[in-house]
Amino acid sequence: MPRLANRLAALSALTLAAVPLLGGNARAGEEQLRLTPGNMLAQTHSTALLFTITGTYRQLSGTLVFDPAANTCRIDVTFATASLALPNALVRAQVMSRGFLDPDQYPQTRFIGRCKAGGTRIDGRLTMHGQTHRFSMALTKRFSGGKLVGFHSIGRLDREHWGIDGLDMLVGRTITVIDDISLDGRRPHPAG
Repeated sequence: MPRLANRLAALSALTLAAVPLLGGNARAGEEQLRLTPGNMLAQTHSTALLFTITGTYRQLSGTLVFDPAANTCRIDVTFATASLALPNALVRAQVMSRGFLDPDQYPQTRFIGRCKAGGTRIDGRLTMHGQTHRFSMALTKRFSGGKLVGFHSIGRLDREHWGIDGLDMLVGRTITVIDDISLDGRRPHPAG
């Protein structure tokens, strides 16, 4: 009987040791957040002639793993290209055309990155329009009552670097990407 008890204890210890390996990717001190449109506001801003066009992704999914004390984070988020909400049907038709985002050919945009520079920047790889290139965003933590309640990030990209070269006479080359992530259960809102 003691052998059986020892074997069961050893089996239990092995099983418990394997639980972190089978679970999520978060380590001790890290928190993990499943990203949804309910807790992440992902917007693009581009200049067209004399005004700015803002687009908001309505479908996205991914994971944010972060450790506020260590100023570390990892993010992996995918956006449905066709879900980009735009100001009107005319603008949407142009942005979703074959010469621009072309969601029929390129249905998803994906960003995978890590916090750098003491948690003040996210460096990673952005896959958009079938091409993957390095992309960085400045990162700001949001606090309320001394508690971390969210993140705000902003980055700029040259769309032609990703092969988006249509509408040159109408739309500027620079796209500003702004993401706001809420950690407190409230819907995120743009900073400022």
